[in-house]
Amino acid sequence: MSFRVQFTISDSEKAMLDCQARAEGYPNIAALCKARAFNGKNSYGDLYIDMVNKINNLAKGETFFLRDLIDTPPALLGRWLYDNVKNGTIKNVKNLGNNGSDAQQYLKL
Repeated sequence: MSFRVQFTISDSEKAMLDCQARAEGYPNIAALCKARAFNGKNSYGDLYIDMVNKINNLAKGETFFLRDLIDTPPALLGRWLYDNVKNGTIKNVKNLGNNGSDAQQYLKL
């Protein structure tokens, strides 16, 4: 069984949490809040940070799939990668699209 936890924040609180999430390497406010709620024990948040670090260490011009960076990645991590490449949060990466295997391929710029 799983549960959903929600709370309301003001615009200024959202802006503050957005900045903190980016500064701490989290993909979004939800991942930051979950990590804080569990005193840093958030495996998805840790996987995201590990993934971004591995991307940053790739050579320019290298192509990759998420599975090249993280063994058996959860679908949510793929969603975060796709969204954050698209919105520019993950810099110097281009989405090359789906290669026919339902996996998105990326290029390190």
